[in-house]
Amino acid sequence: MQASALSHTFTDLGERRITQPDIDEHWHRLTTAQRFAFYTLAKLGYQLLFVRRNNNQSTAVAKQDDQLVTINDEGDIDFNPTLVLRQRRDGRPN
Repeated sequence: MQASALSHTFTDLGERRITQPDIDEHWHRLTTAQRFAFYTLAKLGYQLLFVRRNNNQSTAVAKQDDQLVTINDEGDIDFNPTLVLRQRRDGRPN
């Protein structure tokens, strides 16, 4: 039973990179402060790309043209983040 559960878990992790979460999943991962900050960015034409969580902190990443911004848990916007996005296998940014 444990072996099948582990196998299933590894399969899920492998498939996680193949399927992209939709915007609703990212939206629900935002803190209230991040949502308010993103409202301001959305008025300027930014789009929410994804939300990363680690060590009980989350960072939202938004983009307008080639400009990336991050929003921390407290809603602080960084217009000059040190962030590099991975490239997809077809050469397009994620």
